[in-house]
Amino acid sequence: MKKLAFYRLMLSVWHRLPLFLIYVFVYIIATAILVNFVTIQLFMDVDSAVRVPAYDDPDRMKELLLGLLQSNSYIYYCLVILLLLFVIWLISRRLPLSLPRALYACPADEQDKLRCLRYYLLWKVLFLLFLLTAVCIFWLGTFLLTDPPMLAVQVSLTFFTLIAFSLNPDPGNRREALKVCPDMVTERSSATFVSVYWSALLLLENTVFYSLLCSVSSFTWADAAWWIPALLLNIYLAKKHITPVLKTMLDYEKLYYPVEKE
Repeated sequence: MKKLAFYRLMLSVWHRLPLFLIYVFVYIIATAILVNFVTIQLFMDVDSAVRVPAYDDPDRMKELLLGLLQSNSYIYYCLVILLLLFVIWLISRRLPLSLPRALYACPADEQDKLRCLRYYLLWKVLFLLFLLTAVCIFWLGTFLLTDPPMLAVQVSLTFFTLIAFSLNPDPGNRREALKVCPDMVTERSSATFVSVYWSALLLLENTVFYSLLCSVSSFTWADAAWWIPALLLNIYLAKKHITPVLKTMLDYEKLYYPVEKE
């Protein structure tokens, strides 16, 4: 099941690779534009007595810009991470959780199918983590924060964010069935909750956390303790919704409704 889930994920990635490359390319361009814009704004806020002489002195200008980058490193870090999380979400939407159709026809029991889906979820989370880390290293030289309190919050947020992003099940022919026979389609409450509300909540938590890094001078363990309720909430939501979402994939008839187009 491990190899089956891995090969299926890699096949999905390969089929959508051109689209993913476009996502990454647009992200790099957008991030470069945003970083330049922020740098210009920070430069314009510098005292004119320091800024104006630098126009005629390339070395002084270089030193001034380098100082701005170093003193405002958390601002750039937050911009890169938050934009990247949005791109990761877009990529995850293109890699829905799915079972090979052969497993629906073969006599595999429910536990085997669930095991395959769990492995698929695991490989998908690892793939998104690799992508997140690789792009951050490309832009920032690192992904993980070095300060232990910040690192603890960052790891917990990243872990649950990638899980929530990855829990998007195969929609099957749900959209077509809704048009032809809306009464036949059942609501997948857990899948809908994870796809919309939990993902949005985690994006909000990430935005608040990385924004705090830009606005506070220090982040202590006492500050990290304020994130414990968010951690407990995410643990509860993960425990409550992961298995129900995976189980929505077990019944072929609930994914591919037997409807005929008129």
